[in-house]
Amino acid sequence: MMKPDTRLIQKDKQKLDSALYVLSLSKLFKDLGTGMLAFLLPLYIVGMDSNIFPETPIVVRAGIIATVFGLSNAISQPFLGRLSDSLNRRKPFVVMGMAGFTLISFIYANTQNFDHLVLLRLVQGLTVGATVPAIVAMVTHMSTSSTRGVAIGIYSTVRGFGFGIGSIIGGIVASYYSFVTAFYVCALLGFASLILISFFVSETHDGIQAKKSTSDSAQGFQFAILSIAMFIMMAGIMIIFAFLPEYETRLNTGQIALSIAVSAYVVVRVLFQTPMGLISDHIGRKRVIAMGLLLNIPIVIGLGHVDNVTQLIILRAIQGISMAAVETPVMALAVDLAGISVSSKVSSITASQAAGMALGPIMGGLLAGYISFEMPFYLCAVMLLLSLLLVLVGIKEPINIKKE
Repeated sequence: MMKPDTRLIQKDKQKLDSALYVLSLSKLFKDLGTGMLAFLLPLYIVGMDSNIFPETPIVVRAGIIATVFGLSNAISQPFLGRLSDSLNRRKPFVVMGMAGFTLISFIYANTQNFDHLVLLRLVQGLTVGATVPAIVAMVTHMSTSSTRGVAIGIYSTVRGFGFGIGSIIGGIVASYYSFVTAFYVCALLGFASLILISFFVSETHDGIQAKKSTSDSAQGFQFAILSIAMFIMMAGIMIIFAFLPEYETRLNTGQIALSIAVSAYVVVRVLFQTPMGLISDHIGRKRVIAMGLLLNIPIVIGLGHVDNVTQLIILRAIQGISMAAVETPVMALAVDLAGISVSSKVSSITASQAAGMALGPIMGGLLAGYISFEMPFYLCAVMLLLSLLLVLVGIKEPINIKKE
């Protein structure tokens, strides 16, 4: 009996499943809609009536909208991830999440009360939370350990591109037409993703994987470290949104220049996510994660001391590189450690990321408002240093990565 050609087997392991591109493209339309809503809703709530928050300043209302969505998204992911694993089904969660996103986006167009909008945003966070761990698990099933970094990089690139471009599309549609039209466009984009995933993306299931050499307690400790790293990274990146009005005054600049600073992070992050995933496939996840955390420390400190908008744009662009160096290998490493329970375990990482996005701006605003402008940046730098030390001491590369 002839033995299989090991070179062909190895080559097949290095090849990405074409289904990954279908899944990423199908989700792109919903990501465009997500980016549109993130930009539109803080502007849409201006002048709205509210029974619960009648005297609340508009900046606080905008923070409430962002925080409610982020927290409900973060809280729902671990529960729905475990349910997905127990059923060994992913596609139904993605389909239901897309349907919920589409329906609520449509309802926004007919909502004129701030309290109702907060409730809708909370529910939408839950529906989006249903899709995240399920999609990460599907990406996992479509890759091997030797291609996982680049696979997650491609998925993250498409997601980041959709979110970044969505904000621009939302501004154009709202400016030339109306907010109502923009919300209908969001619903249409969500519906497009719903149709594509329903008919062109196949269900994936857990395969038989080798047992990991690490114990459950050691593995849980490593997941905790990765979750902390993701939370701190996102908090340090999203903190800037609390200071945009302050930057406008301090740097004597305008909204266009500030929007470029915000976009610089998204654009550079998208460009570097796949390369960082590829690098982590070759030199190891831990090294790349550590480099990304280390790079972000001086960047965060610098954001509290910029003298002009050009410096702000440059720092935000470099911050995109640091986030790409952390996010993609963290997700790939979490999947490598997870074994067959991908959705439930990786959801702790994605939930921490969502929590960092939600709490970063509020944390920064409170510290700057009651202590000093520089304080939140110093605190983030210290937190980044601690997470770096935790990664260096507590994270180990899974053995199966080297063998595969």
